[in-house]
Amino acid sequence: MRFSILCLLCVTAYATVCATDSTDFSGTYTLAPRKESAKSQKQIVKTLTVVQTDSSIEVREVEAGRTNTNRYPLGDQQGSYVSPGGLEGTCKRKLGKKSLILESFVNARLDPKGPPVQIHTKQKWDLSADMKTLRIRVAVDSPQSPIDVVEPWTHIYSRN
Repeated sequence: MRFSILCLLCVTAYATVCATDSTDFSGTYTLAPRKESAKSQKQIVKTLTVVQTDSSIEVREVEAGRTNTNRYPLGDQQGSYVSPGGLEGTCKRKLGKKSLILESFVNARLDPKGPPVQIHTKQKWDLSADMKTLRIRVAVDSPQSPIDVVEPWTHIYSRN
């Protein structure tokens, strides 16, 4: 009986340590305001609201009055994804100790007369040690496209 209780306590302690072994990205973040275009004086503000659970990470993006929400499931499972432009595809996540990788895959026609090509977006999230700054490195590629879609970029958000 003592052995069973001891084993149960060890398993519970191990599960607790593993559950808290990675960074919790939950919160609301704001991207520094930027101008809509070079000629425009209108400022665009983008916010992210992140809800992280043991089974998924939900990301709600609000930019220029439009809301886009996606849920990235745990582990190697794939979820449904809708791009900010409305293209449907799949998504997945990889959670490390200090970083998070969110990937999405959509099919699009770069040429209206051409075949659809897969566009793969990979976001690497890093949260500062003080949990106040979220740095998201974004890379987009398309294995079927003969040209690079866009160059990688980084967004820096502040926690609200």
